[in-house]
Amino acid sequence: MGIETRRAFITDLTHLIRIRLMAHGGFNEALYEDLSQSVEEIIKTELSKPGSTNYYQNYWVALGREEIVGGLSAYPWDDLENDSPNPIVPQERYALEKPFIELAAPGTYYIHALSVYPEFTRRGIGSVLLELARELAIERDITELSLFVFEQNVGAVSLYENHGYRVVGRRPIVPHAKIIYSGEILLMTCPV
Repeated sequence: MGIETRRAFITDLTHLIRIRLMAHGGFNEALYEDLSQSVEEIIKTELSKPGSTNYYQNYWVALGREEIVGGLSAYPWDDLENDSPNPIVPQERYALEKPFIELAAPGTYYIHALSVYPEFTRRGIGSVLLELARELAIERDITELSLFVFEQNVGAVSLYENHGYRVVGRRPIVPHAKIIYSGEILLMTCPV
């Protein structure tokens, strides 16, 4: 199957939500549980907010035979400075973000989410998306890529290591019943 990539369209929101939820291993569900809107509605609102790092235009989709088979959300790390907390999320919930905040990677091109739909794994799609992120970093004259990965997600860790990513920091995950992983979150970087 030949894989193509393109920038996401607003009409791809259902896929973008799925890509983000898959990549984050229950983190969104933990952060947004029991609020006035569903997790999907909250993410949909975030994806529709221009100027935010979560904006749908920071997403790319992978296409196999013209159907979406996975995707990527990526942007310069330093763009995170322009984001503000979601006002419907109780302040104490942001404690879940502590390990991510402690493992900052300023100056890098940050891969926020990378997912391949389960029925399309082991076909090189993750590699295509990592190469796309590298190309996007080069376009912006950024010389290093970064991402977070749960250490228990051994398939993803292996993929990233095979593409030159190395662990540069680790912190314990803040435990929560909705987060499907335990152990540590890893910050990995790779020179462009």
